[in-house]
Amino acid sequence: MSFPDPDPPPPSSTEPQPAPTGAGSFSFLAPPGASVSEAPRAVPPHGWDKPIAHAKPRPWYAGDRVLGGDRPLIMGILNVTPDSFHDGGRHAGADQAVRHAAAMLEAGADIIDIGGESSRPGAASVPEAQELARTLPAVREIVKRFGCPVSIDTVKANVARAALMEGACIINDISAMTFDPLMPEVPKAFRAGVVLNHIRGRPSGMQDAPSYGNVVADVAAFLKERIQLLAAMGLAKDRIAVDPGIGFGKRLQDNYRLIAECETLDALGCPILLGMSRKSFIGKTPGLQDSDRLFPSVALAVFAALKGVSILRVHDVRETREALAMIAAVRGPG
Repeated sequence: MSFPDPDPPPPSSTEPQPAPTGAGSFSFLAPPGASVSEAPRAVPPHGWDKPIAHAKPRPWYAGDRVLGGDRPLIMGILNVTPDSFHDGGRHAGADQAVRHAAAMLEAGADIIDIGGESSRPGAASVPEAQELARTLPAVREIVKRFGCPVSIDTVKANVARAALMEGACIINDISAMTFDPLMPEVPKAFRAGVVLNHIRGRPSGMQDAPSYGNVVADVAAFLKERIQLLAAMGLAKDRIAVDPGIGFGKRLQDNYRLIAECETLDALGCPILLGMSRKSFIGKTPGLQDSDRLFPSVALAVFAALKGVSILRVHDVRETREALAMIAAVRGPG
């Protein structure tokens, strides 16, 4: 019986050879008959050589709780709507909502964010009574059963107030409290945490040719004004999280730039929240047109975490938590 030679002779120097590779390099084949030294030089794709500038996660105060500060928090998305862009209709009933909340908490969610009105591009507003009927049973049962931090995703002051009375401790307002003039008065009495999200226009028309001079500076200036308004009304900065509003009246390159430079928002003195999960800009990215957007969403969450974002708002809690756990293990303490 014969066996293969465990140490076969090196291939002839006249055969095409792969160029040596190392960390961060790319391998090319030399043309037939050429030496390795004549192979074309690898040029990394644009951006791979850029260092990752970053801030540090900040603690977020909500009610009597102090959330995070030492790591990124995971905010699990719970839409109790029939028409949200990713999971509309799946959790519309109170029982389905409670089951999904339980699954997300078991998977590692720190906060459950409950919304009863879709804010996808082109979505119309729903009546207040309908939004209350959708959200309050879910808020009530999830607070009662799990005692976890609950956020109410709404632009209506009466919906926010009712949810806080049922035990929610965060208001997540995609309009940064501009759509309802009574909203800025709500959080102080409950010592609630707040998310101020940048938006250009309203969901029904926000993607109709948005434009910016300098999108990062424009978004930061808007958020700074809203922070100052709430501060004047007695709400401390450590209760306010800022969200640049990925997909809310933004062009594709605007979204890219806001994510790439999200750490600059740390100068506002508030925790940074990013919501990028499964959004349509991912499917508009070259090479990702047919993606289900899961892996890109997790990749964006990891990138944001490395940038120092304090809260990640996601659909896929387990996948995000596992990715962050791996990054934390590799980076080590300190």
